[in-house]
Amino acid sequence: MKRTLCTLLLTLLLLSALPPPAAQAAGTVAVSLPAFAVTLNGQTFSNDYSKYPLLVYRDITYFPMTYYDCRLLGLTTGWSAAAGLSIDKGNAPLPEYVREVQTGRNSPGQQARIAGGAVRVNGKTVDNSREQYPLLLFRDVTYFPLTWRFAVEEFGWSYHFDGESGLTISNPAAPFAPAEEWTGEVSEGRMIMGTGSLPVVCMFGAGVDEFAPPGTAPGAGISLYNSTGDPIRILPDSFPWEYQIYRLIGGREELVYRRAIPFFAGEIPEGSFAHWGIDDSFWDGGFAAGDYRCVLVHPESIPYQIVGTSSELLSPVSDSGAYAVVFSHDVTVKS
Repeated sequence: MKRTLCTLLLTLLLLSALPPPAAQAAGTVAVSLPAFAVTLNGQTFSNDYSKYPLLVYRDITYFPMTYYDCRLLGLTTGWSAAAGLSIDKGNAPLPEYVREVQTGRNSPGQQARIAGGAVRVNGKTVDNSREQYPLLLFRDVTYFPLTWRFAVEEFGWSYHFDGESGLTISNPAAPFAPAEEWTGEVSEGRMIMGTGSLPVVCMFGAGVDEFAPPGTAPGAGISLYNSTGDPIRILPDSFPWEYQIYRLIGGREELVYRRAIPFFAGEIPEGSFAHWGIDDSFWDGGFAAGDYRCVLVHPESIPYQIVGTSSELLSPVSDSGAYAVVFSHDVTVKS
């Protein structure tokens, strides 16, 4: 009886000396991937292959403060060894977005750490030791809880959740818009086969020459042909044209790049075309070999006028029975 009692007391003493599960491994906490869709400023993201997915801790969704994720929603960030991390509401337009993905799928359960170090939000110090939902550190990136205080009061975001569309976070004051004006040429045209009966033909191209050396980056561009038989004027339009790149991983398309592109507005003589390259930084270096899909996001139609008239006409941005007009290209980049 005495031996049994001593054994029980010793066991209880050893258990009491262990830290609670949430505090093990120097502030490590259990987190999980969201089991719902996430849409940031109009773009739906998957967390399965994201290097910095959204996380859930204590039933609160946490947002990664990466350079591009912050700027996509109108925030600016800064860091120094002396001052730590600073996050400020900026609302500047963003023309380019890069998202890091990995070839291995994230497991639903993950481990994060309670963030340390100095953090300031809009000039105010955050005392993480007093936060009900503390800032977390995951894969060396600071994560913020999407509480009303941070998301709405400090960052100026609006967010909504329902069972069908999942979590939607937006900031209308931070548009995704081009930073540069249109740069290109208007040249004399030539006969274009396979474009159907389109009056204004928008053609998108992206790819790598099969004889190019391994690691050669794709090049993308747009051509706008006047096939009306008259001189025309392309009218300005508010639709946000966009160039997107997806990496094909695990049988799915994972967005890795977005670029807001300026579109041509002006006169195109009869039988001529405007053409320009898409300026992006994704292929500048560091991209992984693999299969990609390059996509042009476009409106349903292009507004134009016959020169000398005032009527607005619309030319469909579609194949319209054409086999040469496509708006996505699959590209394989070899290592």
